[in-house]
Amino acid sequence: MLREELLDLQKKEVELLRLNTKIKELEEKKKKLMEKLNSIENKILSAKKKLEEKENKLRELESFIEYKKERIEELKKQKESVRSRDEFKKILRLIAKNEDEIIKTKQQITGVETEVEALKDAYEKVKTQFSTERERLIEEIEDIEKEIEAVNKKRERVLSEIEEIKSQVPEEELRKFEEYKNKFNGLVFADISSGSCEGCGMTYSSVEYRELLKNIKPGKTRCPYCGRFIYAKKSIVKC
Repeated sequence: MLREELLDLQKKEVELLRLNTKIKELEEKKKKLMEKLNSIENKILSAKKKLEEKENKLRELESFIEYKKERIEELKKQKESVRSRDEFKKILRLIAKNEDEIIKTKQQITGVETEVEALKDAYEKVKTQFSTERERLIEEIEDIEKEIEAVNKKRERVLSEIEEIKSQVPEEELRKFEEYKNKFNGLVFADISSGSCEGCGMTYSSVEYRELLKNIKPGKTRCPYCGRFIYAKKSIVKC
């Protein structure tokens, strides 16, 4: 015999199991959405990174030209104070070399500027392409997080109710209940409202079913086939 409070305990434990499953499903759904969001953001970030790298390259080339211009000015000043013809020619060659490097660098800049413009277009295109989907994913993730929070609150409430019920049941009866749970795969009390045992699935004859309903006492009456304690949701008879 088991007290009826243990039927309430089973219902709460079943509810807890359902809530745990729901949280797991939501976490898995969130994980998949996060993977999609990360994939989109990685594509946007990749396009942005390529653009920034090319812009940095452009700035480096422009800085190089400025450096070469300053170097030419320094060489021109040195030229004015040289005393030998050889030194004069050497400085002229250095000035010419720096000027050539400026010309070549400007040619490079023209190519890099074209690449920068193309990468800007590509970056804007990627942002536009994935903007709507990104916002949708963020919204879905936020909704799931709110739902997880709500389910967790229900879970905490059910856990509290389970502990409250357990506190009212003697330790020995709780131990016996756990033994029955192991024996009956977690379902100690089985509903027979449908005309069959919720636990073993056996359908009762009409005569047998009427007799069971007539004498049913939760925590006392058992299924004649599997031995589970039976009750009827639609007409539970208090013991």
